[in-house]
Amino acid sequence: MNIADIIDMATLFASNLVHRALGTLLAPASHFSLLSLLSALLIAAAFLIARRPAHRPVPLRVLMRALIPRRWFFTPSARADFGMMALNLFVTSALVGWAICSAATVEHLLSTQLDSLFGTARLITAPAIVGSIFMTVAIYLAYEFAYFSNHYLSHHVPLFWQFHRTHHTAETLSPITNFRVHPVDTVLYLNTVGLFLGATSAIVRHVFGIAATQFEIVGTNVLLLSILYLLTHLQHSHMWIAFTGRLGRVILSPAHHQIHHSSDPKHYNRNFGNTLALFDWIVGTLAIPSKKRELLIFGAGPLPYDPHTVTGTLIMPFVDAAKLTERSPVSDDYGVAQRNAPA
Repeated sequence: MNIADIIDMATLFASNLVHRALGTLLAPASHFSLLSLLSALLIAAAFLIARRPAHRPVPLRVLMRALIPRRWFFTPSARADFGMMALNLFVTSALVGWAICSAATVEHLLSTQLDSLFGTARLITAPAIVGSIFMTVAIYLAYEFAYFSNHYLSHHVPLFWQFHRTHHTAETLSPITNFRVHPVDTVLYLNTVGLFLGATSAIVRHVFGIAATQFEIVGTNVLLLSILYLLTHLQHSHMWIAFTGRLGRVILSPAHHQIHHSSDPKHYNRNFGNTLALFDWIVGTLAIPSKKRELLIFGAGPLPYDPHTVTGTLIMPFVDAAKLTERSPVSDDYGVAQRNAPA
């Protein structure tokens, strides 16, 4: 291999990385698309303006400072978020290959088993649109339950917590914090989601027939895409948008998720859902925020290393996971016992 070959390989590799990053930013259904970020910004701006008396308009400069505070860029926690964003923009798509339980694989295997056990005839005769509506809602609920289940286990299983804790070491929340996720945590999440979505799709199609397809926009479940544009980016933000009362028992507002990130022990093991509060309500882990902003401190507690470095975010989780065999989680001074305390 000569120098020219090495240069060509490096160029191709760099081109692929840039293509992945641009795909994440430009694809409308991406979890971090520029369009969904703009949507979150507009919703936050509308919220701030609506709270302002009509006779006191908000100057644009003041509004922008309120929407995009300096701490999003200049704190150690924020810089770590941007570093993890750079990493995940380039590797997240590659990690999809580690999702052993891909939705398509699970759906095929389960469909084959259902057909062999019960035959290929659909169980319910209904117009195709009924099956599609049912599939759309079922996939949305399956995703929410998969997210809740994975998140719940990530806090309660000490081994999983070592890797999920990287996300909770964030001391400043912003939409970029969505990227502050350890690769092992991502792999666990992808497999959980693939299992639930594949199984749900197979069961619904066996009941309603092969014509039962979900309603989609740009290839994405319409309900999941709507949630992405309305709530996802605001969940990791400083905007205290709180759903209370009956609505707070159904939908997890940004304030709900800020409580989840709180370092106050009374908030441990609360609000595990993505955007639905339903499963937290059922199992007793729901904490409904107050309308008035609560003073919260974020983070995973004191650690014997800097959690905002490459070592702290990526390497120490493996070290701590290896140490689990040497100490009881109850005596773990890294915060596992606290985070895994009974809800």
